[in-house]
Formats: sequence, structure tokens, C-alpha cells
Amino acid sequence: MSEKYIATPDEIVRAKWPHEIFLINLVFNHILVFASTFGVFSTFPLMVLIVPVTSFAITGYILIKARKVAASNDTLFVKAHWSLAHKRNSHFMWLLSVTCGVMAGGFWISHAMGWSKIATIALLGGVGLLPFMVSLLILIVLGNDAVHQAKSSKLPKGTITPAAATL
Repeated sequence: MSEKYIATPDEIVRAKWPHEIFLINLVFNHILVFASTFGVFSTFPLMVLIVPVTSFAITGYILIKARKVAASNDTLFVKAHWSLAHKRNSHFMWLLSVTCGVMAGGFWISHAMGWSKIATIALLGGVGLLPFMVSLLILIVLGNDAVHQAKSSKLPKGTITPAAATL
């Protein structure tokens, strides 16, 4: 269970920020933008690259900012939420890199072997995108929970408080 923290409204806003950016990346970029760019894939195939490029930029921002917050003299509450966001974004960056690698490798292999377009899209969708999308849905649920914890002034599970550190 998460520990309650007495946070000011400003701290709550600063603690929610990384989770909200992460959710915007997941929901807007990976679901809505991907669906719209995938619809024009046959006409503009490189348009789909907007999604991973934007995602790497947003995730990189969160990772860099989390390091800055960790080194700052911010409160434990804000640092704990940025630390949680850093951890989840690190995993997401790894997941996104693997997915991009699988997709690029799959397209390269399909081109080299002369596979049909339908077979390529079906295989890469099932092997490359389906596991990513399932992970994406799990991360959306976890992100919503983190925003709720920040709104409720709760420290993320596993946060070491100064009182617990002295025991």
C-alpha cells in the first residue's frame, strides 16, 4: 500500500507532470496518431515514422528531466514520482527500441526475400506490434494509477521515506 504524504498543490502538479506526459505519449501518439498514419500507409509509408520519433523525443525528455529532478532539492514526493516515471520510461524506451528493431528487420527481410505486402504486414503486426500494444495498454493502466496516486498525495510503492531510513 502506498504511504500518504502531505503535499502542497504545487507539489501535486509537479508530481503528476511526468505521468501525464507519459500518458499523452501512449494514448495520443501511439494509439491515435498511429491509427491515423497507418491509414495513409500505402500513400505515405514514411508517415508512420512520426510515432516512434515523437515517442523517443518525449521519453528522452522524461528521462533527462527525471535525472535533473533527482539531483535537485525538490521534495521527496516529487522526486519519488519522477523516479517512478524514469523507471517506467526506461522500460518503455527499451520496449520501443526492440519493437522498432523487429519492425525494421522484418521489413528488410520481407523486401530481401520478396514476401507479399499482406503477408509482411500480417506477420509484423502479429510478431512486432501486438506484444507492444498489449504492453502499451498495461502501461496506460499503470500511468493512470500513478496520476491518481499523485493527485491523492500518495508516495509510490517502494519509496524509502526518511523516517523508514532511520529504522
